[in-house]
Amino acid sequence: MSFYECLGVFPEGASSASRMALTAKGLGYQGIIICNRDPGRIFMLQAAEKIKGIEVVMGAEVTSSSCKALKSRISALRARYPFIMVRAGSEEIVRVASEDPNVDLLIHPCDFRRPLTIASARAAKLNQICLGFDLSGLVRLRGSSRSRWLGALRRNLQLVRKFEIHPIITASATSHLDLHSPRDLVAMAEVAGFERDEAKEALRRPGMLLELNRRKWVGPGVELL
Repeated sequence: MSFYECLGVFPEGASSASRMALTAKGLGYQGIIICNRDPGRIFMLQAAEKIKGIEVVMGAEVTSSSCKALKSRISALRARYPFIMVRAGSEEIVRVASEDPNVDLLIHPCDFRRPLTIASARAAKLNQICLGFDLSGLVRLRGSSRSRWLGALRRNLQLVRKFEIHPIITASATSHLDLHSPRDLVAMAEVAGFERDEAKEALRRPGMLLELNRRKWVGPGVELL
């Protein structure tokens, strides 16, 4: 199975890219996508890329305090990296990211106070943007906080199914100790409300996106061979 995980590495995370790659390889991943906010500052990336048996891909996580700056940052990074991720923290960021076809993955916070709207879900479908589900809340949260988080996640999942958006699941690991095997991540997704085949497809989706993005497109639906 071609399972990929999206993660952060040192200096924004606790573990180096090579440590993450070695651990992910041992857990059964075919590849990892490094999504740091500053992808130009990765510690010893070459060492990670030399590890055999796992693909190490440089992506980018886009963050910004304003919607205008976010769009500018996405546009600037799109030409340099094959995978662009936006981790939304507000309704405005969700709206802007869901309307930008340069975004590959939009991770929604699954906050019951700020649910994914029908308009944003429809825009994500129109622009072929995948919706990400960060399952680390299943480990970090407890009690009523976890219940509210699960409720918000399941509501988002209903919209994903309704509008036929492609989901992606991740543990958002920033340390090799936070990585979970594909089997464990699929089991966590099932607890959250995913079907097993749906969860496995969500783990394969990043690799599919990379394959599409590496092809040369001269226009919507027009590929340069």
